Amino acid sequence: MSSFLYRVGRFAARRRWTVIIIWVAVVVGASALGGVLGNHLQSSFTVPGTQAQAALDALEQRFPQISGAGAKVVVAAPSGGQVSASENLIATACEDIAALDDVVAVTCPYAMTASGSTAASEGAASQISANGDMAFIAMQLSVAATDIPDSLVTSVTQATAPLADAGLTVAVSGLAASSSSGVDWTELAGMGIAYIVLAITFGSLIAAGIPLVTAALGVGLAASAITIVGALVPVSSTAPVLATMLGLAVGIDYALLITSRHRDNLREGMDPAESVAVAIATAGTAVVFAGMTVMIALVGLGVAGIPFLTVMGLGAAGAVLTALLVAVTLLPAILSLLGRRLIPRGRAERRAAHRSAESARTAGWVKIVTRQPLLTALGVAAVLAVIAIPASGLRLTLPDAGYDPPGSEARVAYDLLDEGFGPGFNGPLLVTADISRTLQIEQALTALENAFQGVPGITAVSQAFPNEALDMAVVTITPDSSPSSDQTAQLVQTLRDRAAAFEATNGFTYEITGQTALAIDISDRLGAAMLPFAIVVVGLSLVLLTIMFRSIAVPITATFGYLLTVGAGLGIATVVFEWGWGASVLGVGKVGPVISFMPILVMAVLFGLAMDYHVFLVSRMRERFVDSGNAHAAVLQGFSASARVITAAALIMFSVFFSFVPGGNAIIQPIALALAVGVLIDAFVVRMTLIPALMALLGARAWWLPRWLEKLLPDADIEGEAVRRMLDQRTWREAERKVRGTGIHAHEATFGESAPLTVDLPESGVLVVHGPEAAAVCAGLSGRIPDVGGDLAVGGRLIPFEREPLSRVSVLVPALPAPTDASTLVEHVRRQVRLNGSRGDHRDRARRAIELWGELAGEPNALDEVDVPMSRLDEHQRWTLDAAAALASAPEVAVLDLRRRSDQSALLGRILRAASPSTTVVVAVGDPVVDEALAVTPHGRAVRVLRADRSVDAPGRQDMTDEVVV
Repeated sequence: MSSFLYRVGRFAARRRWTVIIIWVAVVVGASALGGVLGNHLQSSFTVPGTQAQAALDALEQRFPQISGAGAKVVVAAPSGGQVSASENLIATACEDIAALDDVVAVTCPYAMTASGSTAASEGAASQISANGDMAFIAMQLSVAATDIPDSLVTSVTQATAPLADAGLTVAVSGLAASSSSGVDWTELAGMGIAYIVLAITFGSLIAAGIPLVTAALGVGLAASAITIVGALVPVSSTAPVLATMLGLAVGIDYALLITSRHRDNLREGMDPAESVAVAIATAGTAVVFAGMTVMIALVGLGVAGIPFLTVMGLGAAGAVLTALLVAVTLLPAILSLLGRRLIPRGRAERRAAHRSAESARTAGWVKIVTRQPLLTALGVAAVLAVIAIPASGLRLTLPDAGYDPPGSEARVAYDLLDEGFGPGFNGPLLVTADISRTLQIEQALTALENAFQGVPGITAVSQAFPNEALDMAVVTITPDSSPSSDQTAQLVQTLRDRAAAFEATNGFTYEITGQTALAIDISDRLGAAMLPFAIVVVGLSLVLLTIMFRSIAVPITATFGYLLTVGAGLGIATVVFEWGWGASVLGVGKVGPVISFMPILVMAVLFGLAMDYHVFLVSRMRERFVDSGNAHAAVLQGFSASARVITAAALIMFSVFFSFVPGGNAIIQPIALALAVGVLIDAFVVRMTLIPALMALLGARAWWLPRWLEKLLPDADIEGEAVRRMLDQRTWREAERKVRGTGIHAHEATFGESAPLTVDLPESGVLVVHGPEAAAVCAGLSGRIPDVGGDLAVGGRLIPFEREPLSRVSVLVPALPAPTDASTLVEHVRRQVRLNGSRGDHRDRARRAIELWGELAGEPNALDEVDVPMSRLDEHQRWTLDAAAALASAPEVAVLDLRRRSDQSALLGRILRAASPSTTVVVAVGDPVVDEALAVTPHGRAVRVLRADRSVDAPGRQDMTDEVVV
């Protein structure tokens, strides 16, 4: 991973203007396309498989007249007045509304004449409040809530304008989309705080602005992408807000880590382009891993099986992915563009000089928490467990107009209906019954009405009425409790439990549906999904951290800390939003149950962020432990090295998340608060207090891993060890070039599990390898295997980092030729020449290969047999044919394994005479080495003899290591 990111960072740094222009074009293009398509985000929720959703779907098919949205115009008289004083105005408004398109029927509180498709009526007295100061007009629409046109909203506003002009309070419920769909500007406050933290951290206003710019571009692209997708598939209106919140937080944090590492590299005198590449390879590797954990957790929201939540998780994961792509491509381009201007100067340099004092303060804290590690761990765990206790009483619901911002029209209507008609009036239950199996329609309707009379918790039951086909009946129930209360949820369950007895008596059954019942079903589904989701997330945490740190204890401690963080974050959210503690101070828009997907979403996001901080902290501890072997010192030093970055990152995350709390919409507020508090608790209490104590308590046992598991796990290399090795090898290579030039230079090089090898061979020389590990050496020297350790340069290319370029200019002829196919000899040779990447005319090269084959195989008449099928050649003939094609291609490096060949001495002599003077030749021979062949080396080549299982340069055979001129 680190090697790949190094190449990405190096490319972006060298092609900075190209990368920047591409990113700007993509962001602008996506924004323009999103603007053209328009906003199609939805505020409604559906959950297939629930009783409420199934009943709504059936209602849409069999009773389309009432399957559309319902809306109410609430009219309230001035204080002390009576709404009846404006009876004529209200009746006129009813008639004007009934005449509008998309309005199927209107129920007026006062007598009205026929209008549109609504018949004349004497008025519904039940739509006038008991004290007469309030009334409402009920509308049944032909379109769903998500398809209400703006023209209808405007027309209803015009029809009710005379009521407002007369001094009445007018508010519409269920008609306009919820105002919670928009993205609030509160994130600007969070970005301002983030800028201050960055400026203090970097000591530079320019450096502080870079993470904000890249994060803003990433968020802009993510929001545009969600808008585009929303025009094609249903997407929740909350998705852009969540994506913005996460995109800003992780985007700023990731840029902080990479920019900080880049400036450290510049301070040490590294070239800017090289510094950018190294920063992406080291800090960028940790960033990619942390981002992947967040994305996987968000995608894991699909475990709940709820479409809108799955789409929301995918949208948020897309925002994190965008932040990752910006961090590893656009950010290095911007850093490269600024060049050495990011080197700390003046006050910033003096701040850097005084960091030793700051490190001493952080070291003092970690010494305190590790002095009595068991006591610290137990104390932290106990405190967080107590804070998490209120989370057990967290109630869930889906938002209705009561969760809109105070003062909004829908919220005003909601509060008026609650005040004038009771809390259950905003959440009626709809009962549907399939009466297609009975012919006694009147009797069935009466039975359906009577089934709910006198049931505790029900305030009113409407008259049952059938559809035109007389196969479905509907009745409306008004509870005496609010839609989000436990009493309403219990009432729904009670009514469903009584359905079986009703069916046994009447021969047909009923189903409870409506938006309130749907919200209850979704909350139940989400509550049931939390445990499976937690198992998935915790299991994922264990697997990823085991791969990353190659340890058993580290993943367990990380997961334990994560569970404490989640519990504490949800506990504090419960205290604020359920109990109301500090609600007025924080500007909480609604005290009561929180949105149903809040806990599972907080679990997903905090998982990724917790692993983020754990990576930054423990990776430094592991680095120190690998270097020193002292477990306790590694905890102290690793903490001191990472505390500053974790502190800045946590403060930025907190400021971004918390900025969505004061004055935010009631859906996002509990999510934002739980995340903000969770970040602080995880960074300062769990990662910087509990984890050091546990690591100190475990000592060296923290890094134990069974050998069998160590062999199975891939190497994540999050610390950039491969890149550091590459940089060290570059220094070694430059020194070798000055002393010995190019060629093949190996120092303690290993190939797979081979013994370490050391050899120096000038360019165009000959290396003769023998011994049991010759095949691995040949594969490594030709760039065919990645598992190469130690220091190795072939033709100036570092292996394994530049293995691919080497493989393009080298040819390997293994000891055993490939199986034959249906091709002829000449077809095979031409194909081999092309595969060898030879320059020039392939036909000429192929002809030369066939001539050489005649010499190597002892077939003087080979040219007369070019059409012979390959299947007629024996193994030796096929091998020499491949060898001839390799030599005719004139590669930089030709590696030939002769160990299965007979008469290796003569064959080696012929190969060396046929090889191009510019080709470096490596041959593997049997044991003992055929000394006489070396005496016929042409072209003035230098010869090295190497035993492949010893780190020697042919000891005792110095006569064979000098140049031999023939």
